[in-house]
Amino acid sequence: MAQTRNRRAGVEDRWHRLGVGTPCTDKGHGKLGTLVESANHGRGKRWRARYVDAEGREVAKGFARKADATNWLEDVTSTIVTGTYVAPGAGAVTVGDMHAQWLKTQAHVKDSTKAARASAWAVHVEERWQGVAVADVQTSTVRAWVNEMTEAGSEAPTIENALGVLRMILALAVEDRRIPRNPCDTVKAPRRKHSKRAYLTHQQVAELAGSMARDGLVVKFLAYTGLRYGEMAALKVQDFDMLRRRVNVRESVTEVVGKLTWSTPKNHERRSVPFPRFLVAELAARMEGKAREDLVFSAPAGGVLRIATFRTRVFNPAVDKLRGLDDDGDPTTDWPRPTLHDLRHTAASLAISAGANVKAVQTMLGHKSAALTLDTYADLFPDDLEAVADAFDAAVEALAKTTADALRTEDEPAL
Repeated sequence: MAQTRNRRAGVEDRWHRLGVGTPCTDKGHGKLGTLVESANHGRGKRWRARYVDAEGREVAKGFARKADATNWLEDVTSTIVTGTYVAPGAGAVTVGDMHAQWLKTQAHVKDSTKAARASAWAVHVEERWQGVAVADVQTSTVRAWVNEMTEAGSEAPTIENALGVLRMILALAVEDRRIPRNPCDTVKAPRRKHSKRAYLTHQQVAELAGSMARDGLVVKFLAYTGLRYGEMAALKVQDFDMLRRRVNVRESVTEVVGKLTWSTPKNHERRSVPFPRFLVAELAARMEGKAREDLVFSAPAGGVLRIATFRTRVFNPAVDKLRGLDDDGDPTTDWPRPTLHDLRHTAASLAISAGANVKAVQTMLGHKSAALTLDTYADLFPDDLEAVADAFDAAVEALAKTTADALRTEDEPAL
């Protein structure tokens, strides 16, 4: 088959053929034998380059000059060899059509992630790109689109999601050999602005838990384990090892468009997290009379303790009470304004302050790497950096003292 394709590939002269007749005067033709004018002489472009693709389809293109035909064929041959070949017309499919095909590859994705990507497509990607052929998507145009979203006031995470959806759709087009490369690969979303975190102290954690109308244990548990809210809400009696004071994080529950979705924890990694001894009695009281499959932290009427309900009805009112809001909604105290997720940051802060090493904090929080932990909580290590400088000073001073003592010994007269 390969030999057949090779015989059908090459550059040919449409105006002449080998045979008996009026000799051709073109000395640069490059073929041996007598050349005669063909029936196509003087009609259309003289040179035709052609090749056969992997599916056995012949592709041909006409040129006025032989050199142009040869260069074109060499370029096509190069893309076939390097695996970047794109069949003519393959890139005419639209981004919208590729999006429909891409959706069929997302069965493994969590429902919460699917919902975020669906929102990004509907709000930011669809109107701008759905009717554009994938071959017509240019890097400069994508970069201009990102700038437009930035100028319109979209936050960095929103732009990341939108750009990510377009990038994944076009990556599928590259895999299907509809385009040679992904025009989104070199485009970057704006840097995220780190929002100010409310790191609570031990005293503030106790104050917040005490101000809750109910479920003060939730605040203490999140602040001293670092679990995400969805991981905490999914915990069952069987997940706790009370003797070792460990909780095994196996599941997470999330509310997506009003529907509860159960899944594995973020990054799909199960982990074992310790909890302090002073929580044992309250946790045991929560589990009393429950079966192994029952939720530990449940709503008053039973079922999952939904984050939206808990935040608006229990958590936020307790925070507002501590901040002492006046009639205009302005705080009258300097108490911070934490979010539920800030309790996770608080756990990291309290652990680091207690001397926990980075690997321990990484394991507790379920981060992919210690580097991520360091990047996320770099602001919690200023004293450690000063300690490094102090250690350098101490080492150099010790070296100087040792050197001085050695010189003094050498200068002393022998007895």
